[in-house]
Amino acid sequence: MEFLYGLIGIIIVIVLFVKLFLLREGDAIIDVRTDAHTPFVVDELTKDSVTVSTKVEFANIGTQCGTIMDCYVRSLLPYEQFDGVKVEAKAELDGAPREDDYFEAVLIQRKESIYVWVKIKITARKTADIKEALVDMVDLPVDLVYQYAARKPWAITKKRIVLKAEDIAKLVGVTLAK
Repeated sequence: MEFLYGLIGIIIVIVLFVKLFLLREGDAIIDVRTDAHTPFVVDELTKDSVTVSTKVEFANIGTQCGTIMDCYVRSLLPYEQFDGVKVEAKAELDGAPREDDYFEAVLIQRKESIYVWVKIKITARKTADIKEALVDMVDLPVDLVYQYAARKPWAITKKRIVLKAEDIAKLVGVTLAK
């Protein structure tokens, strides 16, 4: 019986030692700096659409390597709020554009950063002219949603970027009706 108590005691000490070791080692901490994104720029302007983009930093401020397993952009402009345009958005790893809109998993080493382009295409719905459609434009919130993993189990997080109506108007060269 004493042997069993001794064995249980040794196992508890080993488990505590391993937990303390892992706690000291730390984990990846992914900081998506949407508040410091680059100014939006026009990538393409056609008669019926405009595509704008901004670059966002994904910084690993932790002590371990982290993995961004998926990243996508979700536009939040329901037709009930403004039905003059259709909005499509995507996330694209800097330096690795893809035609299929797939975001390939990427590692972020500790104390390093990667950059992701947020691309937003706005297409006129009720008129053939994007400039006409944007005269009544409202602010356009988009969520940057990303799935990441490190020592802890994977998690999905989102950060919001708001493309202001005034900024869209300035980029396209129109005056808002408001």
